[in-house]
Amino acid sequence: MIDFLSIKKFFFGKNRHGLANKPSVFIPFDQHTSVGGPATFLKNLKTYFDRVGFQYASDISKASVILFPISYDLRKLKKFKKRGGRICQRLDGIYYPEKQGDDYIRRNQKIQTIYSELADHIVFQSEYSRAQCFDMFGPIPESAYSIITNGVNTEVFYPDVDRTFDRTDVHFCTTGNFRNADMLVPVIQALDSIRNDIDFVLHIVGPIRNEDCAAVMSREYIVHHDRCSMDEVSDVLRKSDIFIYSHLNPPCPNSILEAVASGLPVVGYMSGSMEELLPFSTVLLADAGGKLYNTIEHFKPALLAEKLVYAIEHFDACRRISLEASTAYSMDNCGLQYGEMITRELAKCMPDEG
Repeated sequence: MIDFLSIKKFFFGKNRHGLANKPSVFIPFDQHTSVGGPATFLKNLKTYFDRVGFQYASDISKASVILFPISYDLRKLKKFKKRGGRICQRLDGIYYPEKQGDDYIRRNQKIQTIYSELADHIVFQSEYSRAQCFDMFGPIPESAYSIITNGVNTEVFYPDVDRTFDRTDVHFCTTGNFRNADMLVPVIQALDSIRNDIDFVLHIVGPIRNEDCAAVMSREYIVHHDRCSMDEVSDVLRKSDIFIYSHLNPPCPNSILEAVASGLPVVGYMSGSMEELLPFSTVLLADAGGKLYNTIEHFKPALLAEKLVYAIEHFDACRRISLEASTAYSMDNCGLQYGEMITRELAKCMPDEG
C-alpha cells in the first residue's frame, strides 16, 4: 500500500532517469461550483490536497492523469488519451428508468461513453454505486476500479459531546439540495403522523427546488435554513438530536456522512448505500423492499415514523453508538486513498527504464 510519504517522494524526488518529477494530475476543481455532491467532493479534496501539499497540474495540457467527477468534455478526453494520458472517472449517481423514465439512456450516454470507452480507472463511492453501474453499464475488471467512500472535513463537522437530550423538545434535522419529492415529502408525512404525541422541531437545511417539497413547507414545526455555509450547516447539526434522511437510491450522500461526523443518530430508509454506510445503526433504517432501484412507492411514511419513535425511545443507546462512529468517514482517510490511486496511475505514465 502506498502511503503519503511515497506520494511526496514520487512528486518531489527524482526518477531513475535523473529528471525531476512534476505534479501531473489535473483535477477540474472549478467544474462543479453549485450546491451538490460533486461540488462538495471537489471542495473537500482540494482542501485536503492543499493542506498536505499534494500538488496538481493547473490544466489538462500539463497533466499525465486526469481525475473528474461524473463526466468531462469528450473531445478533450479523446485528445488527452491519444497522447497517452490516463483517465480516472469518479462516478456519483447515474440515471435509471425507475426515476428518469425513457430519458435515462440519453442522460447516461456521455457518462457511459467515458466509462466504457475512455476511462482507465473508475472510482465508485460505494459498493452500491459499483453494483448500480455494473448493472447499467456492464462490469469492468477489479484492477480497473477502486471503491473510495467520501470523506468529511472533521474540523468543520464534529459532535457536541456535551449536548443533552430533552424528550419534550426534540430537534430533528435534514440537509440537502431538495430537488426531488422523495427527499422531503415522506419525511413530512412521517412527522405529521407523530406530531400529536411528540413535541419537536424539524430543521431543514438547504434550498427547496421541487414543487412537491415546497408544498409541505408550511408546517409550523419546520425551521428552514435556506442557503448556508458549511460552518452554518455543521452548527445546525450539532444543535440537533436526530438526523432524518430520505433519498431514493443514494450512492454515497455527503449529508449522511456529515451527520455521522456530527455524532447524530440517523433515521432513514434502507435504500441505496444506506445500510452499507450505517452498519452500526441499521435498526434505524426503515425497510424499502430490498430493490436495487427503489421508487417513491417503496418509501412508506408509517415505517419511517416507527423508526423515529424508536430513536427517541432508545436515544441514549443510539447516541452512544453514533458518537463512537463519528470518526468513521474522515477526509484524511478519503484523501489519502485518492492520493494513492492517483500515484498508481501516474506511475503507469512514467517511461520504462532502459
